[in-house]
Amino acid sequence: MSNLMTEPHFREVGMAAPEIREPLESILRDRRSGVLATCLNDVPLCSQMAFAVSEDLHSLIMITPRNTTKFDNMAANPNVSFLVSTVRNAPSDSGEAMALTVEAAADELTGEARNRAAALFSLKHPDLAEFAAASGSAVMKLVVRSYTLVDNFQRVTRIVPD
Repeated sequence: MSNLMTEPHFREVGMAAPEIREPLESILRDRRSGVLATCLNDVPLCSQMAFAVSEDLHSLIMITPRNTTKFDNMAANPNVSFLVSTVRNAPSDSGEAMALTVEAAADELTGEARNRAAALFSLKHPDLAEFAAASGSAVMKLVVRSYTLVDNFQRVTRIVPD
């Protein structure tokens, strides 16, 4: 008999809730990339992006060249979402995989804040350190408004920063 939830179940918790903090940290620290969704003039765009997460889980760091549609979209409309998933394309995914959607506001960092964020990103992605430091690269900080975690097929947990 399957343990999958057959009906949607929704709850809202704070980020410090012990039962949610561990899976949240695990997904954000273990996964190297996800899908960034931007939108401009009602035209959505999804982009695979490497990311790093701040220690307090309140922001994500991404790097993009300035001469891209995704950068233009974020500059004009900072409202973004970012999907990180543990899917492995296996039959067990329905019950075991988790999907985490981040609702955030994107902001380009400059000066010392840019340097600190690029260093954090480079710790997780040493192979992209040169790209992160390049003058043509924008260091983007996604300030988290909320997380939505879907697990066990239909269990939805909205997580708000404390």
